[in-house]
Amino acid sequence: MNKMERVKEILRDLFNKYLMEMTWLTILFLLSSYIAISWVGLTITQEYELTKNVQQFLYYIITTGSTVGYGDLSPLTDNGKLLTAFFIIPCGISLFALVLGKMAVGFSEFWFIKRKGKHKVKIKGHIIIIGINLERTPYLLSMLKREEKGRREIIVVSKEFTESPFEPDIHFINVNSFTDIEEMNRSNLTEASAVIVDTDSDDSTLTLSLFIAEQNSKAHLVASFNDSVKAELLHKYCPNSECIRSLSTELLAKSVMDKGSSLVHSELVSAHKGHTQYSIKIPEFMADVEFELIYISLKKYYQATAIAIQKQNREMILNPNLSYVVTSETIIYYIADERINDIDWSLISR
Repeated sequence: MNKMERVKEILRDLFNKYLMEMTWLTILFLLSSYIAISWVGLTITQEYELTKNVQQFLYYIITTGSTVGYGDLSPLTDNGKLLTAFFIIPCGISLFALVLGKMAVGFSEFWFIKRKGKHKVKIKGHIIIIGINLERTPYLLSMLKREEKGRREIIVVSKEFTESPFEPDIHFINVNSFTDIEEMNRSNLTEASAVIVDTDSDDSTLTLSLFIAEQNSKAHLVASFNDSVKAELLHKYCPNSECIRSLSTELLAKSVMDKGSSLVHSELVSAHKGHTQYSIKIPEFMADVEFELIYISLKKYYQATAIAIQKQNREMILNPNLSYVVTSETIIYYIADERINDIDWSLISR
């Protein structure tokens, strides 16, 4: 490497170093000084056409500093030309490059941090998925996006993945530990409306679920287990949690006894086509009503079939008797082609 190349490398390193360290406050000070000196200099050199108003002056400074130079404005006096040649043009170009370089560095840092999942989100009422399984998670995301239709944003939190494997509309957060409060707060865990825990270990799922319940007891917590004992243990200490167990064994036996059972179960949980299972809570203002009226009204007015009910903190009742009295705040589970978002409860109370 010759001396000239060495000098260029040193200058480049110095420029990159000080560009990274230079704050916007320093750049603002330099710009203000440059504009003030230029104004005073052009006034002293009697370039009145360039300084007759603020708009004219700024237009001249910006077009000169950005090297556009339309030619419609230029200094007329000899001193004005010298000032422009030795101060306004070189300093303007340098400051213009400095601002663009700082903006480019800032944008690159922001993009890199967001892509790597090292940023902090400020959204509220969102859904958090903890753990990535490339066989399950993409399908889970597609179902959630179809169901939510943009109502709630989705964040995926991972330890293993250092970059997001999903589309840009899915927020991605990378953490070193799922139980690190500061790290998990980057997903705004305390403001989430729902949290899905889907790790490869039941022990990790149980520990993490208890941690989440402590941080955000109001969120709807859903955890996936293979071991029914651990699922029951979580539900014991977190009654509001929903524990999902693998039903593959049960479905195998059921399909042998009743052919096509696996297809029925798949259709009930699939959000992509055909009729699917949904739920809705009866509002507080509703008076007690028999299940028969709910069943008939949903079928008659919405082509939906009520299949189960669940009172708060009570077990699920499948296919309840038509005479069963349903109270307010009860959750109704039904099958329909689409989710019913605007039920006219006055039809049911008749």
